Amino acid sequence: MRRFVGMLLVALVLVASQARAGELEILPRGAPAAMGDQLIFYYDARVDFTTFITIRNTSGSEVTVSLLFYGPTFSTPFSKAVTLAAGALTIVDVGGLRGTGLPSQPGVAIATVVNLSGQPIITRALTGNFTVANLLTGSAFGANAAARSAFANDGPDPSNGTPIDGTTVRFQPIRPSSALLAAYYDPASLAPVANSGNQLIFINFEDTYAPTYGASIGSTTWNLEATRGNGAGIAETTFTSNGVTVTDLASVIGPGVNGAAGSVSFQAETDTPLLTRLVYFTEALGTFGTGYLLPEILEF
Repeated sequence: MRRFVGMLLVALVLVASQARAGELEILPRGAPAAMGDQLIFYYDARVDFTTFITIRNTSGSEVTVSLLFYGPTFSTPFSKAVTLAAGALTIVDVGGLRGTGLPSQPGVAIATVVNLSGQPIITRALTGNFTVANLLTGSAFGANAAARSAFANDGPDPSNGTPIDGTTVRFQPIRPSSALLAAYYDPASLAPVANSGNQLIFINFEDTYAPTYGASIGSTTWNLEATRGNGAGIAETTFTSNGVTVTDLASVIGPGVNGAAGSVSFQAETDTPLLTRLVYFTEALGTFGTGYLLPEILEF
């Protein structure tokens, strides 16, 4: 009897370890892909901004794309369905959706190919980009959509058309452990913060899958170290971002950033298994604007 119990315990340990190993195969990405099963876009639907989202279907078949627009707290999303022929693309005027119910706020749009039941499915076919124009400064920035794909917990990669159910197949999180703002202009020389002359944009969400795909609010606590352009230290501090947080350099780091150019490094302090996070930076000097996704700091 003791031998049987011992063998049973060994078997349970092996099953548990295999389950953990299966989950560990879907490790988070440190950076987005260019193409995948799902696209993530930052948008700003406030009246002083306009946003255009481009989605392309690279597959040889027609697809239906579900677009979910979440605001800062990831409450009930505004949804829109788009049908794309094989190889076709579409441009969505996000500001134009305010007339049909999209709230006037910044947020994140998530595009996923779905089947007739509304479930997300494997296609590896989506790519795109976005552009956000600031009407107060007459400047704009844009970036590639953050693409990612879904994988099975164990076994071979699922074939096209396989439902992404969150149990046997789920999206790979995009979760860099760090981020680097290599350089910013003196904030005092940029357009005023009130006009969004510089912005740090934090996106944090967790995947939900029942009964269809959705997202819920996520959170990250960042440890930040800021330095001036001459290498002198400015500040070391922490900042917690929740959902979609749009802020600015001085609000995050302190007034010491004003007066000179500088740089900021971010180290994440918190993690949850289904969390996806992105950090963007924008700045406007007159009508000259730039913005980009902050890259992860890689150590060799």
